Amino acid sequence: MTAVYCFSGSGHSLAVANFFAKQLCCNINEISTETKTQSSKETAIVVFPVYCQNIPEPVKLFLQKMTSEYVVLIATYGKISYGNVLYEAKKMVQSQVIAGAYVPIGHTFLNGSSDFDTNALMPIMQRIKAPQKAYIPKTRKNLLADISPAWRSRIGVKLIRTNACRLCNVCKMNCPMNAIENGKTNSECIRCLRCVANCPHKALQFKNRWILQKYLKCQNKDEFKLYL
Repeated sequence: MTAVYCFSGSGHSLAVANFFAKQLCCNINEISTETKTQSSKETAIVVFPVYCQNIPEPVKLFLQKMTSEYVVLIATYGKISYGNVLYEAKKMVQSQVIAGAYVPIGHTFLNGSSDFDTNALMPIMQRIKAPQKAYIPKTRKNLLADISPAWRSRIGVKLIRTNACRLCNVCKMNCPMNAIENGKTNSECIRCLRCVANCPHKALQFKNRWILQKYLKCQNKDEFKLYL
């Protein structure tokens, strides 16, 4: 039994999860703070984005309570830096990690495309059929990356509620952190922008502040990494 689990804010990681779900003819389970794996005998494919070189909080909680026999870890990143998240994720799970990949994809804060190289992921399908332990090495992470990543995201990205807001609270229903109500965020917001992507009235917008704009211009990496 194979299952796909995904955390996605604006749809980039979901595009990768959809690829696996189509290949394996299975559904996608959305990761939230309440999500649990379905069976101790399953192979779980976990797809999630890299936020400020870190693992999103709902994904951390999910990984720590996984009971799957095998796990495949897929980290999508916006061509800036993936930090060391696969190694950190591997240490969180009790399951045997049989494959891992860093997948470059469009950056959420740049309204980037959800296109990615599907062929590069095909070797993982063979590993799922014949599972064996994968080697996930440490990779370079900025020394400051662990300092309040969610706060740094809020500093870098301004979320704007426009006059189109009808107080329908669809944003609250979609928020993985319970960090927004009627279009206004609180200090739990991780700037995943799921609220922006799911607002039925397009009433939420975001704007990158100058310090983030400068950072995004200076950095560019398009490196796919596969670990088997």
